[in-house]
Amino acid sequence: MNIKSNITASILRKSRNAIRNLPNLFQGYNIYVNRNKIALIETVFKSMYPQARSFADLGGVWKVNAAYSIHTLRKFQINRSFLVDTDIPSGLSMKLKRFCNLEVINGDFASPSVIKKIGNVDAIYLFDVLLHQANPDWDQILERYSKNCSCFVIYNQQYIRREETIRLTDLPFEEYISLVSDYGKEVTRYIYDHKDEIHPKFNKPWKDIHNITQWGITDEGLRQKMSQLGFKEVFYKNYGMFINLPAFENHGFVFVRV
Repeated sequence: MNIKSNITASILRKSRNAIRNLPNLFQGYNIYVNRNKIALIETVFKSMYPQARSFADLGGVWKVNAAYSIHTLRKFQINRSFLVDTDIPSGLSMKLKRFCNLEVINGDFASPSVIKKIGNVDAIYLFDVLLHQANPDWDQILERYSKNCSCFVIYNQQYIRREETIRLTDLPFEEYISLVSDYGKEVTRYIYDHKDEIHPKFNKPWKDIHNITQWGITDEGLRQKMSQLGFKEVFYKNYGMFINLPAFENHGFVFVRV
């Protein structure tokens, strides 16, 4: 596909998303809020786990401004909730103060101190974040939180080119770009050139930061991990190709403790 075709496809995709997500504006959300994720939340709290009264939304700020936390708090009876992200605008923090049952944590949700602070919750939201987690890796994140929750609500860009999960950043740079797209190519090039240098903010090697896609997680790999942790799959849906990347599809899952 040439550059002109790429630009045209990108414009069409963004136009379709904008039209599909127009109802967001009437609920005070922006067009980046994914209606499928809202439907997934409602399915969990209405039918799969109606007794749930607490949740933690991990990495729920970027682009969507905590929309999934806000929606849950508006629609359901919640006693305790947590929103965790590394970059939370001050204006958003002020807006969220009106929810007395929400604690906002500015930090890395993989941190043991953050996990300890959250403690036990009924549900964990992992929307578009697992494929970015390295050191600790995505499966280690699941292990750490599995001890403290009964239900995982996952929406992730799943790798469909093979059955085995792969660490994408172990691939040669050009192969990585061909799979993940050349969006942010300069940043990715810098990360590849400085892999083992320590990032000044995240205090781990540049190769492990969550700003780029780290993993190609397969459905089989995710299911095996959740089964090992004592959870069963009670919901699955394929929402189709992720943007214009044929190696990835958006898949939704709900896992509950057996």
